[in-house]
Amino acid sequence: MKRLKQLRIMAIVTVLAVLFLIWVGSTVRATGAGMGCPDWPTCFGRVIPPFSEADLPPNYQQTYARLGYDKMKFDPIKTWTEYFNRLTGTLIGLLSILTLVLSFLVRRHDARLPWLAGGAFFLVGLNGWLGAVVIETNLHAAVVTTHMMLSFGVILLLVAVVSRTLPESCGIAANIKGRWFPALPLATLATLVQTGLGAQVRERVDQIGTTSGGLPLEGHWLDSIGPIMNIHIAGAVIVVLVNLWLITRLVGGGPLVKRALTILALIVLIQVLLGIILIAQNLPTIVQPLHLLGAAMLFTVQAFLLLMRTGSDREQPINQQ
Repeated sequence: MKRLKQLRIMAIVTVLAVLFLIWVGSTVRATGAGMGCPDWPTCFGRVIPPFSEADLPPNYQQTYARLGYDKMKFDPIKTWTEYFNRLTGTLIGLLSILTLVLSFLVRRHDARLPWLAGGAFFLVGLNGWLGAVVIETNLHAAVVTTHMMLSFGVILLLVAVVSRTLPESCGIAANIKGRWFPALPLATLATLVQTGLGAQVRERVDQIGTTSGGLPLEGHWLDSIGPIMNIHIAGAVIVVLVNLWLITRLVGGGPLVKRALTILALIVLIQVLLGIILIAQNLPTIVQPLHLLGAAMLFTVQAFLLLMRTGSDREQPINQQ
């Protein structure tokens, strides 16, 4: 059906937009631009952010003193970085609405599609509200991490939409699908846990930056992070091993599975390299967002494999008239 293909394309585009937003959001955090706009949904009370300090009222530092502006000045780069993050989130909101509308148009083919698209739309809205809470709480670490992790829920629901709209010829063979347990669920869970641990490492870095003015110039920065960093490194080893196990389990699963496994293996390799660079080069700012984006992409591929359906699992259209 033409509508099914349109829904599938829209869901894929929305997933790609969410992945892009994860990269943008991580860039905001890595560059310290989270409070570039000290209010929400406006930015310094304006629909379009200011380009220079001259565009702001002279008492803006006092107005936003509770958010730290009594000790810092306006930075247009940070402001527009945060504003671009918001624009991307708004785009995802529009894409999720279009996905939801298309899912209702094909509900006769699969009654679950509107529920999945509706769940994604709800999480997008919830995450938009959390964005406001992030600003109101002055970048509270737990809220920032929750804001980021909710994006993974959006990806999961949209990938389910993609899976349920694929042609039957793209389904995974039943005998191959039976091999993914428990490797695939464990690999997906390991990615989520490892991403959460990485967020805690980032929170610890932020704490050090707030209390000490940044990571120490002498000695190795790992010594300042504490045991959470060692746990994160151990988790990385587990993620690599579980995904290698998964790849060996699903070999021979057909062209689509083969491509997915190739992408998965490539992502794991790049993630390891990025992790080494982060450790060896004292957390370069440009690499941090790429590392989080890699984790999100890894989860996306795993979710796709997890939700792939066999031909016998597919529902027949209720009524195509």
